[in-house]
Amino acid sequence: MKDTVLLNAKLLAEVYIRQIDKDNTLIVCSNLLQFSYEKGLLLKSPFDEQGNLKIETIIRESDLTEIGKQIFDDLVDKWLTYTDRTQKYNNIAMLEKYFNKLNDNL
Repeated sequence: MKDTVLLNAKLLAEVYIRQIDKDNTLIVCSNLLQFSYEKGLLLKSPFDEQGNLKIETIIRESDLTEIGKQIFDDLVDKWLTYTDRTQKYNNIAMLEKYFNKLNDNL
Protein backbone atom coordinates (compact mmCIF):
# COMPACT_ATOMS: atom_id res chain seq x y z
CA MET A 1 0.00 0.00 0.00
CA LYS A 2 1.36 3.39 -1.00
CA ASP A 3 1.38 6.06 1.75
CA THR A 4 0.77 9.15 -0.39
CA VAL A 5 2.05 12.53 0.78
CA LEU A 6 -0.88 14.95 0.90
CA LEU A 7 0.83 18.04 2.34
CA ASN A 8 4.46 19.01 2.86
CA ALA A 9 4.59 22.37 4.65
CA LYS A 10 8.31 22.95 4.21
CA LEU A 11 8.28 22.09 0.52
CA LEU A 12 5.31 24.38 -0.13
CA ALA A 13 7.10 27.31 1.53
CA GLU A 14 10.42 26.63 -0.21
CA VAL A 15 9.01 27.07 -3.72
CA TYR A 16 8.70 30.82 -3.18
CA ILE A 17 11.52 33.29 -3.68
CA ARG A 18 10.23 36.15 -1.52
CA GLN A 19 10.30 35.65 2.25
CA ILE A 20 6.83 37.18 2.67
CA ASP A 21 5.40 34.49 0.40
CA LYS A 22 7.19 31.77 2.40
CA ASP A 23 5.82 33.22 5.65
CA ASN A 24 2.28 33.47 4.28
CA THR A 25 2.43 29.88 3.06
CA LEU A 26 3.41 28.71 6.53
CA ILE A 27 0.50 30.70 7.99
CA VAL A 28 -1.85 29.00 5.51
CA CYS A 29 -0.47 25.57 6.43
CA SER A 30 -0.55 26.30 10.14
CA ASN A 31 -4.19 27.43 10.06
CA LEU A 32 -5.21 24.46 7.93
CA LEU A 33 -3.41 21.92 10.11
CA GLN A 34 -4.58 23.43 13.40
CA PHE A 35 -8.16 23.37 12.14
CA SER A 36 -7.77 19.82 10.80
CA TYR A 37 -6.32 18.57 14.07
CA GLU A 38 -9.07 20.22 16.13
CA LYS A 39 -11.74 18.71 13.86
CA GLY A 40 -10.29 15.23 14.28
CA LEU A 41 -8.93 14.78 10.77
CA LEU A 42 -5.33 14.18 11.90
CA LEU A 43 -4.13 11.41 14.18
CA LYS A 44 -1.31 13.46 15.71
CA SER A 45 -0.63 17.13 16.25
CA PRO A 46 1.75 18.80 13.79
CA PHE A 47 2.65 21.40 16.43
CA ASP A 48 5.34 21.57 19.10
CA GLU A 49 4.78 22.12 22.83
CA GLN A 50 4.67 25.92 22.29
CA GLY A 51 1.97 25.58 19.63
CA ASN A 52 4.24 26.33 16.67
CA LEU A 53 3.95 24.37 13.45
CA LYS A 54 6.74 21.84 13.10
CA ILE A 55 8.33 23.03 9.86
CA GLU A 56 9.22 19.48 8.83
CA THR A 57 5.54 18.48 8.89
CA ILE A 58 4.53 16.08 6.18
CA ILE A 59 0.95 14.77 6.17
CA ARG A 60 0.53 11.35 4.63
CA GLU A 61 -2.59 9.26 4.23
CA SER A 62 -1.54 7.20 7.24
CA ASP A 63 -1.61 10.39 9.39
CA LEU A 64 -5.36 10.80 8.83
CA THR A 65 -8.35 9.54 10.76
CA GLU A 66 -11.12 7.76 8.87
CA ILE A 67 -13.02 11.02 8.29
CA GLY A 68 -9.74 12.73 7.43
CA LYS A 69 -9.15 10.17 4.69
CA GLN A 70 -12.48 11.12 3.19
CA ILE A 71 -12.21 14.93 3.21
CA PHE A 72 -8.68 16.18 4.02
CA ASP A 73 -7.41 16.25 0.43
CA ASP A 74 -10.45 18.21 -0.77
CA LEU A 75 -10.22 20.56 2.21
CA VAL A 76 -6.56 21.28 1.40
CA ASP A 77 -7.42 21.96 -2.24
CA LYS A 78 -10.27 24.33 -1.38
CA TRP A 79 -8.25 26.17 1.30
CA LEU A 80 -5.15 26.64 -0.86
CA THR A 81 -7.25 27.83 -3.79
CA TYR A 82 -9.14 30.27 -1.57
CA THR A 83 -6.05 31.72 0.13
CA ASP A 84 -4.18 32.01 -3.16
CA ARG A 85 -7.08 33.86 -4.76
CA THR A 86 -8.00 36.16 -1.85
CA GLN A 87 -4.75 36.48 0.14
CA LYS A 88 -6.87 35.97 3.30
CA TYR A 89 -4.69 33.56 5.26
CA ASN A 90 -6.52 33.72 8.59
CA ASN A 91 -10.16 33.40 7.51
CA ILE A 92 -10.93 30.30 9.56
CA ALA A 93 -14.63 30.86 8.89
CA MET A 94 -14.01 29.77 5.29
CA LEU A 95 -12.22 26.63 6.51
CA GLU A 96 -15.26 25.91 8.66
CA LYS A 97 -17.56 26.46 5.68
CA TYR A 98 -15.53 24.12 3.45
CA PHE A 99 -15.30 21.52 6.21
CA ASN A 100 -19.06 21.58 6.86
CA LYS A 101 -19.88 21.29 3.16
CA LEU A 102 -17.49 18.36 2.67
CA ASN A 103 -18.67 16.69 5.86
CA ASP A 104 -22.33 17.06 4.83
CA ASN A 105 -21.58 15.33 1.52
CA LEU A 106 -20.29 12.15 3.21
